[in-house]
Formats: sequence, C-alpha cells, structure tokens
Amino acid sequence: RQFKRHSERIRARQRDTLHAQQNTFSPSLEMIVKNVQFKWGKEIYAVDVDTSLPGSHLKTQLFSLTSVPPDRIKIMGLKGGKTINDETDLTKCGLEELVKKGKKLLVMGSAREVEKAPENEIQFVEDLPESEQYGAELGERFRPGLQNLGNTCYMNSCVQCLSHVGELVECLETFEEDTTNNGGGGASTSENDGGAPDAAANSAGSTALAKAARDLFVELKTSKSMVMPLRFLMVLRQVFPQFAGRDEMSGVWMQQDAEECWSSIVNSLARACPKVKDIFGITLETELKCEATGETRSEVDTVNYLKCNISIDVNHLADGFRLQLNETREIGNNVFEGHAKISKLPSHLVAQIARMYYKVDIQQKAKILRAVTFANTLDVYEFCSDEYKKVLDKGRKLRAKAIEMNVDEVFGDSSDPDAYITGHYELVSVLTHKGRSADSGHYTAWAKNFITDEKTKKPVDSWTLFDDETPHAKKEEDILALKGGGDHHMAYMLVYRALYAKEPIDVNDESGAKPME
Repeated sequence: RQFKRHSERIRARQRDTLHAQQNTFSPSLEMIVKNVQFKWGKEIYAVDVDTSLPGSHLKTQLFSLTSVPPDRIKIMGLKGGKTINDETDLTKCGLEELVKKGKKLLVMGSAREVEKAPENEIQFVEDLPESEQYGAELGERFRPGLQNLGNTCYMNSCVQCLSHVGELVECLETFEEDTTNNGGGGASTSENDGGAPDAAANSAGSTALAKAARDLFVELKTSKSMVMPLRFLMVLRQVFPQFAGRDEMSGVWMQQDAEECWSSIVNSLARACPKVKDIFGITLETELKCEATGETRSEVDTVNYLKCNISIDVNHLADGFRLQLNETREIGNNVFEGHAKISKLPSHLVAQIARMYYKVDIQQKAKILRAVTFANTLDVYEFCSDEYKKVLDKGRKLRAKAIEMNVDEVFGDSSDPDAYITGHYELVSVLTHKGRSADSGHYTAWAKNFITDEKTKKPVDSWTLFDDETPHAKKEEDILALKGGGDHHMAYMLVYRALYAKEPIDVNDESGAKPME
C-alpha cells in the first residue's frame, strides 16, 4: 500500500511538471494539434501535440500520463498501419485528420513489468559479481547511476553532487508550501561570474525545474538500477536553451560546461525555493579604495560558490581563495584595490577551481592543468570579516572542547537550534573533469557515503564514483588524488558541508542537561 501511494504521488508530480511545462513554454499555435485522442487500456487521454517536435517528445507526454516508460510505448492507428517512433515527423502523421474524424490512436505498453516468481535461489553478497557486491554492501545508502542521454555527463555529475546535499533534497520535498507562502519564489540572488541567463527569471520555469529535480532525487534515492533523467533534461533545456545546442555538422548534442550547468540549476532552484539560499549562499563584503583619488566603495554580494583562482603561486585551495578575494578593479578612469571578506556562511560551501578560461587564438575554453591540492576538511575562518569571526568563535571553542573531551554527541547540524556554526567544513562530494577543454572531455561525480562500522562505531572510508550509468567504489585517497597536474580526472567543483558544535553535556549528570564546566 505504501508503494502504491508513493507511485500515485510520483505520477501526480509528473502530471504537474508536464502541465507547468505546457503552460510556461508554449510553442507556435500553428504547430499544435489539439485534443488528439489516445486510448491506453480502458483510459482515454486528450493530448495537445506539438508537431514541431519528434515522436520522442510525444512519448514523454504519454509517459507523464500513463507511467509507461517511453522505450516501452508503442503508438498505433495511423493510416497504412504505420507507428510513431522516436524519430517520427509528426507533421506527416495526419493528426489533424484523425481529430476531425474523431478517431483514436492506440497506446501499447505496460506501466511496469509483471512480477515474476524468482528464477534463481537467494545469493549471498560474497557470491555476487564484483560489480554488484558494492551496491549490496551499501544497502539503503546505494545510489544508482544516471543514463547518459547524449553528452549529458556534465548534467549527470551536477545532479549526483546535488542529490547528496541532504538539506537540498528536504527543501525541494516541501518547496510547494514555500512557494505558496512566498508568491512563487523569492528575490533574485546575485550570481557568480558566468551565471544563469535571463530565462531563469521566469518563476514558472524555475518551479518546473524544481519539481523535476525533486522527482529525480526521489527516484535516485529509491531506485536500485540505472535512472534515466529524461524529464529533468527536457525541462533544463527549455528553461536554459544554451544546453540544447547541437553540433552543426553531425547534429550530435554538444558537451557543456558543468560549472555553467551547476550555476543555472542552483540559481533557478533558489528562485523556486528561497531556502536554497541558506544552503549555498555566501555573503561577501568588499571594500575598495582608489589610491589616486582617495575614493572608497563598499559592496555586499551573495554568491553560490567560492572561486579558487589559479596562478603560478597557487598550490592549495586556500591560495586560490586569497587570490580571488583580493581585488583590483578599474571603474571609469580610476583603479580601485581592496579585498572581500565573508560575512555569512552557508550550511554547504561550494568551491569552484577556476580551471577553464577563454583562449582567444583558438576561440574556445581551454583548461589549466596545474595541480591544486585540497583536504578532506576546510577552515575558512581567515577569509571571514572581523565581525563574523566573533560569531564563529563560540562554535569553534565548543568544537575544540568537544574534540579534547572526545564527545561526539556535541556535533550538531544546521537544523539544531542549539548548534553553532564553526567555519569548519568537511568534504562530501567532488565534480571532476577529464580533458583539455570545458566543452569537451568527460565529467564525473564522486560522493562520500556516511557509513559507521557497527562494531567500532567509527566512520567507514567509503566513497562512490558516479561515471554516468556506472557507480564504482572508491576510498578517500582516490579523492585526494584528484588535485590535477595531468590528463587524469581533476577536481572542478568541491562541495563541503558545515561542521557545527553545541554545549557538551555531562554524561554523569542524571538529568542529562547540565553543561560541562
């Protein structure tokens, strides 16, 4: 019964997503054939068909109504016994004539496979193939891969990293209530360099993308096999058309920059669900001064990641932060110099290693291969303003005291009202790139599995590499080797989650409420 209710909710969300897409992104009316009748079993559906799109899009529409996966759908009833496949030109199917005559097209396909009795006897983990043992060991923590739908590794990697941000997943599960209270979205956030285009300002488009992301995260959490992110990809390309580019010669979908995809998704989700700003938003206060005129300028901005610039002197992540936060800017005829300081930290801090730059002579993005090391933990205290350091000092003292006492229970999280932020972070996922250009090569995601050994009660060193459809078991040493310096996969985006602390409790106190002196 729980599975049935869960399936019904998913179907309802799929219908909401389709309706939002149809209401928000309307094609030319001349290309739409209204009220085309489709019969599936005992059900009859009236669908407005956009004949400017191929048959695969029509199958996706029917999928949202019937829950029959597109690859299982067979559409029959055309003149001459023809069927509609993925590449069918809908303008030549005579749909207008069918509507005039009141005829229906027949949809064949089952919503799910018929359950069969087990053919093989129960196997133990040790007896499974090596590729399957990993998923069996992780159990409920296992996450499947995402199917590559044509050079979509950039999107798959972003989705996998974002799906491992628990607060984001929870936020999207409740965002419909938030949009009701906030009129469909909050104020626009400031964007990092190269952020999302104006299309993201459309609140309906942001809502459609948030719904697609929510459903995809649920599917990643519950599925035990590869997931096809077709609906999410379609909405992403509708909201952000730059990701729908094809090669002019071959017609193949073009590779895209994962950082641009990340910024587009996060900024759009923040408009649909304002709580996303607290998850990723970093507030920066910048003070600039022109030595020639004595003029000063103060700016406050919110960005969704901290950029690590690369130069000959940058060897570690923190070096790149220092380089980025020290600014020299030309305003009018005057040169201003200064620096930016963090005045508010998020629950998840994203660092972008700025490896890609535009090379004029070849007119495309090139890549800096220099090795930039990073650690499993990150301390951003030195990059904070003096006022904000005072906020962090309380939590840092409590955390140091807890470590000295070896009391694990005092490490709270952002949902704990008694917990204090410390400025300390731990690495949870990494997005990597292999290749010489942002618009070519291959992207993958690496995510930490938070598993505790049942006997020792200590964390297990367990990571997963998501290479599109295929997950691979990895260790922390594999993650730290992603520093760059060659043609191997190297870190491009790093996701850290905040470490919190609260007052230690005296375990010898029977009331359980007395702070330790």
